[in-house]
Amino acid sequence: MAEQNNENTQTKIEEVIREKLTGDAQKNAMDFVAFLRANELTLTANSDGQGWAVGGTVGNSIGYMWITGTEQFPGPWTFWFNSCDFGGNSADDELKKITWAHASPCGHCHPGWKDCGGGNRTMFGREFENLCHSPLMFANPDAETVENMNKLMLMLT
Repeated sequence: MAEQNNENTQTKIEEVIREKLTGDAQKNAMDFVAFLRANELTLTANSDGQGWAVGGTVGNSIGYMWITGTEQFPGPWTFWFNSCDFGGNSADDELKKITWAHASPCGHCHPGWKDCGGGNRTMFGREFENLCHSPLMFANPDAETVENMNKLMLMLT
């Protein structure tokens, strides 16, 4: 899935990362985007140019990447998995631990949201109640966490 042709009218994600992020946050975000491109996952910008749907379109994707350069939402960059059907997949203990640690209860990703319709889910054999419709949230992940995000992404593609 090559990146969509409308990229000329949108700000490329790498430009926004270079502009808004610094240090490890910038390196880790760039590494994640390089992984996505190497695996031919689409990156479709939303209308404000701070968010990108990954592996689909805005509203219908595997995940969503948001870059603010601030600590507001929740920042400075965040990736949410919109799909988390890991029930039939096997994982090592490290991947399970990182996945479970990033389970996102409804309302966690945005103050004031109480119920977005996510519901209960099972991830790698562990049950979670009242998760967000994007049940995994990785806010400003470190390099090790990005590597595990890559593993999760490969399980969904």
